[in-house]
Amino acid sequence: MGLVGGFFDARNLSEPTWWRLFSSFLVSVSIFCWYRADSIQKEFKRTFWLNVGVVAVAPLAIPLYVFSSNEKGLRLRALGRVLGYSVLLFLMGVVGGVIGSVIS
Repeated sequence: MGLVGGFFDARNLSEPTWWRLFSSFLVSVSIFCWYRADSIQKEFKRTFWLNVGVVAVAPLAIPLYVFSSNEKGLRLRALGRVLGYSVLLFLMGVVGGVIGSVIS
């Protein structure tokens, strides 16, 4: 997504609406697939509202899920991994944006 954003920014164009919708859909589906697989592996009972939250407000619901689905003593380490992964994704988006602007 960063690559596409940088590509359009370098050309002084706005991202097409279809791309924003499509990329948001892909991100939501990817997050939900991970959440489903992880909860099955941990045998964690998912609630309806947590399912909705993971799709609608993932930045809030994923840390809540990670905290709730891990045993005491492992929760902070799990939250640290989520934070580290989020930082990595942010940095990858920045790198993709820079590469997309250079490609122009």
